[in-house]
Amino acid sequence: MSRASEALADIPPSTRCILALCLLTYAYQFLFDPPLHNFTMCPRNVLYMHEFYRVITSALFHGGLMHIGMNSMSTVAIGSMLEKKIGTLSMGITILWGIILTSVVYVLVAWLLHATFGYERMMLQHSLGFSGVIFQLSVLESNLAPDRTRSVFGLFQVSSRMYPWALLVVLQFIMPHISFLGHLSGILVGTMQYYGALDVLFPSETCLLECETWDRLGFLRIQPGYVNVPEAGWRREAPQNLQSAIFAAFGGIFVRIIFFCQTVKIIIFGRGAEANANIQLSELGAAWGSGDAGATEAGTGTIQGSVEDDEEWVGLPAAIQRSTEEM
Repeated sequence: MSRASEALADIPPSTRCILALCLLTYAYQFLFDPPLHNFTMCPRNVLYMHEFYRVITSALFHGGLMHIGMNSMSTVAIGSMLEKKIGTLSMGITILWGIILTSVVYVLVAWLLHATFGYERMMLQHSLGFSGVIFQLSVLESNLAPDRTRSVFGLFQVSSRMYPWALLVVLQFIMPHISFLGHLSGILVGTMQYYGALDVLFPSETCLLECETWDRLGFLRIQPGYVNVPEAGWRREAPQNLQSAIFAAFGGIFVRIIFFCQTVKIIIFGRGAEANANIQLSELGAAWGSGDAGATEAGTGTIQGSVEDDEEWVGLPAAIQRSTEEM
């Protein structure tokens, strides 16, 4: 078996199928060069011209070689990790519903902005690509991941559950022309699915386990990389009713927005003197972030006097100067 075949076999079946479908769609684009504006997501065309096929085609068509390349790599990385946690059948159903629901949420948000605030730009905007579904999968994978923190392009660390939100903002700064609403729609769908607000659309683990015993799905079970549905289940404990699920989902979204805003505030403005009062400088004996170093006791002793700002800097404070001379 060649290395390419081995690498392909390592990709679980559901992820492999959606990857192949996106690549075949791009091959069609490359060979026949169809007008992309006929396949993009445009809320006005969906709602008022009844071009409902755009709900599907907008996720499969891509804007160029770099676009399909980046989305393909992200799909393989995130999709493979998630499928190994939730099983091949669950992954396939999640992707199918994700394609539909991310587009539906996109249209709904654009219509609400237009109906409520008169903001028409989102209604007329054209977007395409599989990245909305990738963000949905990323939300599920990051919530199920054991990692407590993740690095965002090596710039800073965030909790794994906040990772998709941080990625949403950072990518928008790096590539401002990408579809913010498309990515946000994926995050909203993934959050609602994780918190159980969409359970009515998904079969239970018991049903999926029974489906795996069907002879008609025997061809799927023998595929390389097939992952059985975990018997212990992977979803959160189901809320008692749909209303509770919806409140839990939107509560989770609200909490993550608050946490993300706090993270951005700390990155830009710092933690502040009060938040850093428990961090001590061993030599100076001053609280980190404090403007007054006088009469502050530390483990090594007490420093008398205060450090004052002066336009003419005349040298290191006595405590620092003493410590450097001892080196």
